[in-house]
Amino acid sequence: MVDGVEYQADKYSGGGSTNSTQDSVVGGQLYQTERYGSFKYEVPVTANGKYTVKLHFAEIDKTSAGSRKFSVAVEGNTVVNDLDIYAEVGHDVGYTETFADIAVNDGSVTIELIKGVESPTIAGFAIFSNDGELDTTVTPDPLPDFSKYSAYTQQYTEKTVINSNHATGHVGEFFFTHWKDGGSTSLTVDPNGEFSVTWQGGGYNYVGGPGWHYGDEKRVIGYRLNNDSGASYIALYGWGYDKTMPTSNAAHLVEYYILQRWSYDPSQGATAGKTFTSDGVQYSTYRSTRQQQPSINGRSTFYQYWSKPAQPQALGQDHKIVFADHVKAWADNGWILPNTNNLDASDDPTYQVLAVEVFNPGSNGTASGRVWNATP
Repeated sequence: MVDGVEYQADKYSGGGSTNSTQDSVVGGQLYQTERYGSFKYEVPVTANGKYTVKLHFAEIDKTSAGSRKFSVAVEGNTVVNDLDIYAEVGHDVGYTETFADIAVNDGSVTIELIKGVESPTIAGFAIFSNDGELDTTVTPDPLPDFSKYSAYTQQYTEKTVINSNHATGHVGEFFFTHWKDGGSTSLTVDPNGEFSVTWQGGGYNYVGGPGWHYGDEKRVIGYRLNNDSGASYIALYGWGYDKTMPTSNAAHLVEYYILQRWSYDPSQGATAGKTFTSDGVQYSTYRSTRQQQPSINGRSTFYQYWSKPAQPQALGQDHKIVFADHVKAWADNGWILPNTNNLDASDDPTYQVLAVEVFNPGSNGTASGRVWNATP
């Protein structure tokens, strides 16, 4: 809350990525989160007329004057030119600009952040009608606290290359996982969701890719694969976990794969389930059991749920995965997916990523593409 105003979660934005800091920021919690990048907000208001727009900023990343400058336009008119937050107030200090008598004729206030030196940033905003009544407030959602996970690195704001054996983190808004039990691999992730995985031949297992730190049954995943030189699997990959169930029940922990491309058939030795169609693609379902194998909760016994298309999905085309269709199909088999949105496991959150997996690769290879949230 700032000046008696309680700020809502981030919405109405187009583009950009969110970030947060655990630092204490002068001005309070509002200024610990940001949306940055090239983006704008289209904020609906209750009626056409004149409004007052209050913009909140804080420099939670840069530590010198001149390292970030940007402009802001409201309703098509530039109201802030070459703002350098650090030069105005320094690092980790809230800063506010207020603009009155903003005329709105189309039912929404457009706030556009315009790149100058480095990407623009905003901590939140409030919109008041001309009689002083609060109309709309927004602040970006903070990330959960991942400090319990030793593998979690940080939230990167630029393209990042990961080479370590086990690492997770965020690049912009995208969570990533990068896990291997040997060998040589690297994962490159861009804040826009572009990624590439390279591997060398050898006797080891690797899985990694970008996505989200939690699964969401309502999520529709969009993706495009540019190349694949022989990955064992490329799949929507994630976990569900129910800490209230006994660990002796393999259903307490589920590793799921919605295959899109593969060079190894996972149905061998698995229990077959129903066949169904989602977004025009026919899938068959399978379940297998892993006994005391690595997982997000240490070595455990758990189920694997699989959805496998009739044919590998084509490179160079946009595709969609409707996650809810797969959860329903597994449930129709009696295979219930446990909670996919929690931080209860010991080693990793119940993430959901577009993953590339290789095991015992016979030669060097690479796979690349882009993932995005296509939820309507």
